[in-house]
Amino acid sequence: MAAKSAHDLTAYGIDARWLRDHRSVRRILFVYAHPDDESFGNAGTILRYTNDGADVHYACATRGEAGHVPPEMLAGYADVAALRTVEQMCAARALGLTGVHFLGRRDSGMAGSPDNQHPAALIQQPLALVAGQIVALIRAIQPQVVVTFGPYGGYGHPDHIFCHRATTAAFEAAGNPTLYPEQIDAGLEPWQPQRLYYSTFGTRFLSSVVIIMRLLGKDPSRFGRNGDIDLVRAAHEATPVTTTIDTSVCFEQAVRARECHNSQGGGIGWLRRLPKPLQRRLNAVEHFTRVAPPWNGGAIERDLFPPDFSP
Repeated sequence: MAAKSAHDLTAYGIDARWLRDHRSVRRILFVYAHPDDESFGNAGTILRYTNDGADVHYACATRGEAGHVPPEMLAGYADVAALRTVEQMCAARALGLTGVHFLGRRDSGMAGSPDNQHPAALIQQPLALVAGQIVALIRAIQPQVVVTFGPYGGYGHPDHIFCHRATTAAFEAAGNPTLYPEQIDAGLEPWQPQRLYYSTFGTRFLSSVVIIMRLLGKDPSRFGRNGDIDLVRAAHEATPVTTTIDTSVCFEQAVRARECHNSQGGGIGWLRRLPKPLQRRLNAVEHFTRVAPPWNGGAIERDLFPPDFSP
């Protein structure tokens, strides 16, 4: 079955922005929490596939309302969400995305912050409701591959963990005609993706970072701008690497996508200070954990699509 043309998904609370027609037989859906998660996490992989002609969609659960933005950057924008939406669409064009789909939830902030309690916060929503939105996207886009966060959400962000749970549930539900039948009545036929992946840094990489920070006299359990990221736990919780994507040829394009997220520092200030060869080496690969079908060992995969892929 060919991918459908752009659906009106407003009935499911989704602001779907289709940037180009979907014409490829290969389709991937990334589901993350905030504007910038796609670029800081998997810009290289997204570019690897969009450059090769695949349709790649990004479902963004929130608009990053709780992110820190310098006041001077808000000039001309109604609020943080408006600014970060513009940044997201800039990155989407740099990445060649087929569509960006905002789920309309509010950024919950880091664990223990007041934003956690906002009634519109993502983590305050019923899991089945958000999973249903992702089911609608899966049925509309008909991706063979779905990618989201692992169980710990990379570094423990509540929204990342919620996205993991909702997307995993949606992956299991999308092909079941007894679940979300109102979508089927509206023309969204059941669709079962072939593969589910979690993005990961892998335990070896994060453990190395922890060691280096300790050697430098820094506390790896208090990483980040606000000291609220525990890299020790992140290393412990990281899912194993089963799949490695070569992203070396996409380095400059990935940097341009990250630069679109200017209110978040562009994600590249520290990177630009490193020697160019080291910059490229650090961005040469991106790692994933294959969850479905289950990984049974063997050689590391080099492609998100199966070797015998057929649409």
